[in-house]
Amino acid sequence: MPERYLGQTLGKFRIDAVIGSGGFAWVYKAYDPELEIPVALKVLKPQYAGDEKFETRFRREASTAAKLRHPNIVKIFAVGRDGEAVYFAMDYLPQALQDRLDVMTTLPEQMLVRMGIDVASAIGFAHREGVIHRDIKTDNILFDEHGNAVVCDFGIARALSNYAQQTGTDLVVGTPQYFSPEQARGLPLDGRADIYSLGVTLFKAATGQLPFQGDDWYEIARQHVEDRPPKPRSLNGSLTREIERIVLRCLEKEPEDRYDSGEALCQDLVSVLEERGERASLRTLMVPLESFQSPVSLPRIGRRVRRIGREYRQLLAGSAVAVVLLIALVLRLATSNGGDADAAPAAGLGPAPIVTQQIGAPPDESAAGRVAATTAPRVLSLNAPEDAALFVNGVLVGRGSWQAETLKAGEYQIAASVPASSGCTAATDAETVQLGETGRTRVRLTPRPCGLLIIERAPEGSTYLITATANGREETRGVLPLRRPLQLPVGSYRVIVRKRFCASYDDEHAVSAGNQPLRIRTPLICEKS
Repeated sequence: MPERYLGQTLGKFRIDAVIGSGGFAWVYKAYDPELEIPVALKVLKPQYAGDEKFETRFRREASTAAKLRHPNIVKIFAVGRDGEAVYFAMDYLPQALQDRLDVMTTLPEQMLVRMGIDVASAIGFAHREGVIHRDIKTDNILFDEHGNAVVCDFGIARALSNYAQQTGTDLVVGTPQYFSPEQARGLPLDGRADIYSLGVTLFKAATGQLPFQGDDWYEIARQHVEDRPPKPRSLNGSLTREIERIVLRCLEKEPEDRYDSGEALCQDLVSVLEERGERASLRTLMVPLESFQSPVSLPRIGRRVRRIGREYRQLLAGSAVAVVLLIALVLRLATSNGGDADAAPAAGLGPAPIVTQQIGAPPDESAAGRVAATTAPRVLSLNAPEDAALFVNGVLVGRGSWQAETLKAGEYQIAASVPASSGCTAATDAETVQLGETGRTRVRLTPRPCGLLIIERAPEGSTYLITATANGREETRGVLPLRRPLQLPVGSYRVIVRKRFCASYDDEHAVSAGNQPLRIRTPLICEKS
């Protein structure tokens, strides 16, 4: 059981929580006392850690992956053994693309393009270094705190594949819903297999469903080999033809008909942005969520949004092959459902796979989660200041204003955040909304940054009262002198300072954003004792 390591230390890493379980490993949230940061620790299950050949392959491929230094590839810090435990440590990134799709069903096209650029850049780099991923899917695309998409589990599938070849085990590595045709047939692979799997991922993110579905992996694999995928625009009419063209080219049956490299795909996606005049003005932001399995309270969203509300990152798109860094390192490092799947060989499709998620109806699909072209409009419209980042259930969806028609009916927690100093509670405005089956829901959010106010020269023991002139609401009161500057949302305030036997001070002042405090001098005139 994965709980066996909770509270223990493997190497220098303290195990704090279980965050996932896959076919061959458990994944934990751990703590690195030297770097003083959380990390994700992937630990081989005992039946594999005790297999010398598997362990050797596992550690070798983890070491190979650790050498892949690219901003869109998860960083591996250490590979090691402690007693019977074989592990490697990597960036802790608690949100995956699938988490976003669980909330949004589909990605807005601009977000889809930027995610595709990041992943294409990552796999293009890895292919040049001689590493094929073999298992690109929504669970292996993570997001960092800036919103950049990051690919995890490089080299792990190759460790399984090499182990199978060395031991004569009949298996194909990967996830059937994302198989390339050549994977489904058990043929040798090159980087174009990853291009196909990325095409499946883009299809899923663009339409809300997978191109091929079935009751078992044999049927799904057959469709990858024989059937044409539906056109994405038939499932999501808001997609542009250029994005549909790119996705379908990735899904060509023959490898030579696909993009020949990640860079070529990246360049085609960048050209989409350039044609729309979005070359250097795109920005994205991401709130890392520990889990979508339990409700996220408004205070938790507020704290997360405020923590990262100051961090913006521009998308840089060049006219040549663009290695663009954007959207989103959040690690849900476990393969989605866990468990070990065994299956008998399928005639004509190669040997049975070890899959990284349960086989049957696709685990990340449900009738409620699919996009239905005939569904009546259900629109959520958000408006906030131009520089505000907008979040739905903690997931960044846009800046300033945004609307969507792909959210499911239900309750959502909405937040907007503007860059502000630490402790500025007004920088985040949040509320809960209920989306019905149809209709438009409009939400106006008004987050504000903060400024500093200092009251000087008042007699010791004087009291102060500060109220907002816009609504007369009391902001703060206390006794002078101040121990530290007061932090207030930007705006106009009435400041009253009083002391017994003294004439009161009463005036209005405007508090502005910034680190330079507004100083108010209030030398009260008092009766002589």
